[in-house]
Amino acid sequence: MFSSKTLQRDYPFTFSLFNTTLHLSEPPCVETQRALEQLINKRRARKLSRASAPLVSGDTPLFAKVQPLDSFKAKVRVTLGKPQRNGRFDWPLEELINTHEAQRRGVQMPPLQGFGYTRDRMGLTLEYFLLTRLLDDHVNGVQWLSQHPEHVEAFILDAFELLHSLALKNITHMDFWAGNIMIPETRKPLKAIDFENCFSGMTAHSSETLGFQLGFFYRRDIYKFITEADYDRLVDEYVRQQPDFSREKFNPVYLASKHEHVGRKQRREVFLCGELITG
Repeated sequence: MFSSKTLQRDYPFTFSLFNTTLHLSEPPCVETQRALEQLINKRRARKLSRASAPLVSGDTPLFAKVQPLDSFKAKVRVTLGKPQRNGRFDWPLEELINTHEAQRRGVQMPPLQGFGYTRDRMGLTLEYFLLTRLLDDHVNGVQWLSQHPEHVEAFILDAFELLHSLALKNITHMDFWAGNIMIPETRKPLKAIDFENCFSGMTAHSSETLGFQLGFFYRRDIYKFITEADYDRLVDEYVRQQPDFSREKFNPVYLASKHEHVGRKQRREVFLCGELITG
């Protein structure tokens, strides 16, 4: 069971409008309140859909991510804080729990500034809000590489360093790609975002999991900027440094993940069971 009341100790300030409640880490200034009001009013005026938007007003610019709950069962589960049959929570709660835990462990990431939800008249949760600090002086890795393709190898090595820093804190990011890496004007430190598909515990299948992460990283846009042979060379140099590494377990997952689509749920099987299901 998950109770948002546990997190509310870290987010003691409440902003409410209509049937939406947001729990914040600091009291919102007038400009932030107006930006939140505009966001909520837009959500009420249109059919619910997944959305991400910067809220640049106020002393602390925010980035808002809103996820609607599509089924009645999901609404009930999230309202009650109950997991699914597989033991994992629905995606909005997964992201909140994972983001909060990653922040608690000191991961390089934008701070979690708040969270919240919209409920219907019966008290069922309709959608979930996640509010992080807006990294307005950063660009994501895809944007940066488009401007600096000649530095692709340096970017990849920095990304591997970020991935390793997550692993040292037992945070396994299963959606680690260039678009989920934020780069400041000074180039370092890189920050990771989007912890929706993530684990905060140990895996018995570390080599297979790393194989997926590095293969997926290549498949999602990196292949546009570097040859596969050159990428393989960088990967080989990186994995040689990993303790308790099994090339036999790593290679099949790595090779498949570079070229095959792996869905969000299938990625979990790599971490949990060491099995890769593609297609």
